[in-house]
Amino acid sequence: MIAAVALALALAAAGCGSSTGASSPASSSSASSSSAAAASPARASTTCAAAAPAPRSHLAGAPLDTILRVPASARGHRAPLLLALHFASGTGAEMEQTSRYTPQARKAGFVVAYPTASQDHFWDPANDLDKLAATIDAAERAACIDPRRVYISGISNGGSIATVMACRMADRIAAEALFAPAVGDTQDCSPARAMPMLEIHGTADPIVPYGGVPPFLAGWVRRDGCENVAHATPLGSPSLTRVTWKGCRDGVEVQHLRLTGGRHIELLDELRAAGIDPARQAWAFLARYRLAR
Repeated sequence: MIAAVALALALAAAGCGSSTGASSPASSSSASSSSAAAASPARASTTCAAAAPAPRSHLAGAPLDTILRVPASARGHRAPLLLALHFASGTGAEMEQTSRYTPQARKAGFVVAYPTASQDHFWDPANDLDKLAATIDAAERAACIDPRRVYISGISNGGSIATVMACRMADRIAAEALFAPAVGDTQDCSPARAMPMLEIHGTADPIVPYGGVPPFLAGWVRRDGCENVAHATPLGSPSLTRVTWKGCRDGVEVQHLRLTGGRHIELLDELRAAGIDPARQAWAFLARYRLAR
């Protein structure tokens, strides 16, 4: 099975390089595009009402089979939306179980959408980018979403397509958090604005080897106009190190969380064993940013 996943990731890496786009934090002066505009007044008054019922867990009107979680803490006001993308051969339901984003959403008050890839449970930019954009549209119709605070997070193959979305859909995506993503060539990715990014990887990953991670991060440091100085900080456990690049355009940061000895399929469980809650860590980073009007 690992060999099949590795082959899928190798194919996905080739799709990481095309695009245009970017992102922005709360301090950015760039205006978001009309595609990220708020819902119509009538729709907003319905979905944002304090007494509005929770949307169904199956997201109606989405082109992808999508689980939607809208906790009580995210109702009655405009709440952030996190699009959580599964690994190759996975499903939205497996992503929910693996990532544990839903319990974090209840604590922090955000909405989570867990779509399933349209073809063979494998994310392919050619098949899925437009469908993911339409899935965001459907979530904004179903719940009271703040279009300035739409985020993406992906694991493995899901992290790969999340990177492509960050390049091409920066008018809609405020920030990204990636777990062991395929780190293919992104030289054609030229974001118009800086994209805040958190990348988490294990040094013993046998499927997406760690040797490709430093060049991947260096590419985003360059695109975001960050200082070419890495600030490394231990995170309590001797196996965990946070690396941060500051001084980026629009006040964003590029961050990398390195788990020494961490593997691929086991990464999230290994992070928890080392004292890090992956969902909480990712959300703490993502929640710092929003698109400007």
